[in-house]
Amino acid sequence: MYARNNRRTEIQTRKCGAMLKKNRASREGTIRRAVTYAALVLLLSMPLVAGCGASQGTVVSGDEQQAEGTTPAQEEIAPEEEEPDYVTGAVTALRPINTLYVESGPKSVELMPGGDRIFVNDLYAHKNFIFDATTYEVLKAIPLPDEPVETDFSPDGHYAWVSLYNSSKVVIVDTEAGAITGEVPTGSIPKEIAVSPDGRWVYVANWNSNTVTVIDAEARARVKDIPMYGTPRGIVFSPQGDKAYVCVMGGNTLAEVDVAAGHVVARQIYCGENPRHAVLSPDGNTIYVSNNIPGTITFVDRIAGTVLATVKVGDKARTIAITPDGAYLFVCNYDDSTISCVDIAARKQAFTYPTPDPIGMTVDARGERLFVSNYAPPQVSVFAIVR
Repeated sequence: MYARNNRRTEIQTRKCGAMLKKNRASREGTIRRAVTYAALVLLLSMPLVAGCGASQGTVVSGDEQQAEGTTPAQEEIAPEEEEPDYVTGAVTALRPINTLYVESGPKSVELMPGGDRIFVNDLYAHKNFIFDATTYEVLKAIPLPDEPVETDFSPDGHYAWVSLYNSSKVVIVDTEAGAITGEVPTGSIPKEIAVSPDGRWVYVANWNSNTVTVIDAEARARVKDIPMYGTPRGIVFSPQGDKAYVCVMGGNTLAEVDVAAGHVVARQIYCGENPRHAVLSPDGNTIYVSNNIPGTITFVDRIAGTVLATVKVGDKARTIAITPDGAYLFVCNYDDSTISCVDIAARKQAFTYPTPDPIGMTVDARGERLFVSNYAPPQVSVFAIVR
């Protein structure tokens, strides 16, 4: 009896084991089929997803980039364009913002290198005034032995070269010390002064002598006088300093002086009647000349030596100034008591603004302010350039 029961139990145990093996195999087969099916679905869907991603601008993975032969290291990143350090846009008006008072007859006004100080030649007071360009306070009043006419500076702004009307000389003013530190003889009635871009040469236009005096700036010595065929006035150097252009006010030309060849006149360039003052475009290719008697501005191609355009402004056009972006000129119309704004691209006068007896002017380095010396009343008018 006991043996028979054990036998029955053994048979039942074997049957249960077989059933368990069958169930386990069934479950494993089901799992394998499910995994296989899921993998197949995923594999079939990948091209579709990739295609949709590419059409919609989806970011591609690094592996896919490498498969296409492009890696992040191979991609070129375009350099960022530097923002100009001056303002641009259409000039629409001038707005008075301040007035700087001197003693009598400010002949010219300049912004010193660095743009933080304003330098004024007070002709009849025999003084230089230096103002703070931010607060407009007087920093220095420098006494001179004669009437100062025009000024240019050493590249660092430490020294100012000042022409003295009746003394046939220029003086060198230490702008930090506020004192004269030297002088150099010139021709008769020295007026316009220009320092070469490298600071090596100083050119002085001698009104009565019909010459331009060449000064070695470091030696503070007169090198030679260049004869001019008429009364010289405005002077501007090329950007490289290898050429200088002199307004022959007694005629109708710019005298091109070859600096490197020994300061000799290389050619005469027609620029209109009675040229008085000249400025250069920022790219150095165009010279803008004020023609005093006809009241015009001539655009001259510096390389070709040809006139590009002539623009009518006011009576007795004198000093001119150009905005840093090269888009606009301002002109002192002395007899009209106005300032002209000339649109260079349009080659026409954009507008005028009234101001008494304007004779000298300059624009700040950002193109935001215009400084104008007024003979009478004796003042410097400060304008915001409205864009």
